[in-house]
Amino acid sequence: MSALTFTLKNSPIFKLDCRQLIPNLLANLTITEIENIPLSSQKNAPKVADFFEVSGSDTQTVHFNNATAQLNFIGHQMTKGTIVVNGDCGDFLGANMQGGTIIVKGNVKDRLGDQMRRGLILVDGNAADYCASRMIAGTIGVYGTAGTHVGFAMKRGTILLTQTPNLLATMQDCGTHTLPFLALLFRAFTTLPTRFNNIQTHRVQRYAGDLASNGRGEILVFSSR
Repeated sequence: MSALTFTLKNSPIFKLDCRQLIPNLLANLTITEIENIPLSSQKNAPKVADFFEVSGSDTQTVHFNNATAQLNFIGHQMTKGTIVVNGDCGDFLGANMQGGTIIVKGNVKDRLGDQMRRGLILVDGNAADYCASRMIAGTIGVYGTAGTHVGFAMKRGTILLTQTPNLLATMQDCGTHTLPFLALLFRAFTTLPTRFNNIQTHRVQRYAGDLASNGRGEILVFSSR
């Protein structure tokens, strides 16, 4: 089976709410049913077919092609499966995520992984502000740059970065470490289409936080070169 694919026809002038286009909600639906899913909660909301060409049949592997920053809430409350975003995406990617894997080939806007509880998100490009805000658990990786307030109010979880952002004062510098568990983690990445496979080092600068919550989250910053 080929991945269930949503190919954006034209970039919309307004934001689209893609929270219903996740593996756990798409299972057992026909193409016609999927094409009729509304893209907002408003009356007379636009439907999937108004903006996307839909193809493929494997609802456990969902692709977004020609994706732009107008697509909000991709992977919201996702519990299983894989989503691959070929392009950019908007706010709240993987918000309240509870399982599965999301790969983004481009950039992500604000609130990446907000209140994420479980799962894996890897972004090949940049993330805007409040990356991993209120994160509860799981793993988020951003290969490019990250904006302000990374890990704001995070309780647990791991953030992987290749560049050190301007961190909150409530993030504690724990020094430089070689972490053996990263070898196992990156071995799991080898089957995924992500730039994180280019990383060769397991030595990182570790930050603990957010200490304003309980300080059990961590930010690991390493060089990809």
